[in-house]
Amino acid sequence: MLLLTRRITRHPAVLVNAARKTSWAAPEAPSWLRRVEHWLRPPAPSGDPLQLLPWELTSPAALEVGSDSARDADLLAYAGVVVRRNAVCRDAVAVARARAEELAAEATRRATARGADAGDASAGFHFADASQRGPFRLDLRLGAALEAPPFDALDLGAIWPQVRAALGEDAVLRRRGLVVGLPGAEDQKYHADAPRVPPEVWAEHESTAEVQPAHSLVVFLPLCDLNEENGPTAFLPGSHQRWTSDALEAEADAPGSSSAGAPAILDVDAGDAIIFDSRTQHAGGANRSQHARPILYLVFARPWFDEAMHRRLVVGGDGGGGDGAERLFPEFSVSDI
Repeated sequence: MLLLTRRITRHPAVLVNAARKTSWAAPEAPSWLRRVEHWLRPPAPSGDPLQLLPWELTSPAALEVGSDSARDADLLAYAGVVVRRNAVCRDAVAVARARAEELAAEATRRATARGADAGDASAGFHFADASQRGPFRLDLRLGAALEAPPFDALDLGAIWPQVRAALGEDAVLRRRGLVVGLPGAEDQKYHADAPRVPPEVWAEHESTAEVQPAHSLVVFLPLCDLNEENGPTAFLPGSHQRWTSDALEAEADAPGSSSAGAPAILDVDAGDAIIFDSRTQHAGGANRSQHARPILYLVFARPWFDEAMHRRLVVGGDGGGGDGAERLFPEFSVSDI
């Protein structure tokens, strides 16, 4: 733990804005918020500041935002994931859910007609607009279909302020997609949706910083309530920054350590939003229910971080290529990513 504390205190600039504020939390505020505030403030000359680790924020309530834009931005930068309750209208979500389930069923039917099996753990299928991300887990990137009714009724007004605070006023919406966990989907392994940007690449586009801010965000909009039965997504808060992930690994390797950090299992409701740094480690849960678990996802990015940049950092070369040339839904246009 001493090594972990040293790593964290070595980076006091992780949330400079928070350190300048007088107070986030009133005396009646939740204890976790008062502890975060205490951690973020510069230590008193004679005091030893409380060390609250980002992966100690392990519940939707601990990660909830929506009332204080400055504090919300700081929490996202620190934890790498936040929850925005009631981000979109539940009535509109219910209609979108029905359409999402129709699209998932049609994708399965079309893939099966081409000899693929959505439950095949070894082969899977990979088309330009639809992929299997594990047995019974579909990723549908259907472009215009997810901008048309009924999805266009999902007002993103509550999400954009958080996005712009993290990525800048010129942030762009790069992709809309559906990730659908069908009954039988298994637990995923922890993974990040985007790579870290090397400092030399970052410097070509942005001013340098001791702690690199987000270059892209992902927003999950669950179209059904997430619970233990249908498999909520688990996140490792703090894993988006190298210093915190290095510290987490050091803690896991230390003699007597019991874990490498506790996950935040975000069992949120339909209409809530999960907003996370694309570098944050996360894993979808197993769907043990009898119903599909559809989540609409939105990928936001800084203007210079496009699909070509993403692929270049992942696979090298000129950033060309993709999941596949053939499309399951040729009637829909495909978005940039």
